[in-house]
Amino acid sequence: MYRVLLLDDEPNILRALRRCLTAISPQRLDGDPLEIDAFSSPTDALRSCEEATFDLILTDYRMPRMDGVEFLTRVIPLQPDAPRVIISGFADRDAIIAAINDAQLTRFIEKPWDDGALQEAVVTILTRGKVQAVQAFARSAASERERQRLEEECPGITTIDRDPDGGIWLDLDEVKD
Repeated sequence: MYRVLLLDDEPNILRALRRCLTAISPQRLDGDPLEIDAFSSPTDALRSCEEATFDLILTDYRMPRMDGVEFLTRVIPLQPDAPRVIISGFADRDAIIAAINDAQLTRFIEKPWDDGALQEAVVTILTRGKVQAVQAFARSAASERERQRLEEECPGITTIDRDPDGGIWLDLDEVKD
């Protein structure tokens, strides 16, 4: 299951986003359905981020109490691995740059959005994260196999002795020609 957080101060926009995203077939998401949590209050959305893990966070840019960049910037420590998307009718160059830099944005989508394009973006973001996790696991497993092979070939080769200050200790008396 993929969990998505939606944040927009306009209830009609939230309903439209929910309708659009729930139309994504689970088959497009490796058989996993979407669970959507929708919020009109950034404070409530932040509270939810403290309690649950999200696979995608999608927020409006312009909101009265807290804009999307500020919200996403506050989300980063709570959900560091969640991709962050801003969707906005306000597409000022400086706002986009701030969103990318400050909120570590994955994508900026303009309103009005095309349902098909939004769905494709969500599917790509969610499934890419799963593929990257599988690839990272495969890389770590391959590294562990190589470490074990080296250790079998030359016992102790993968062990590092350190000084109290963290420096690497080399015992030159043990080095053989």
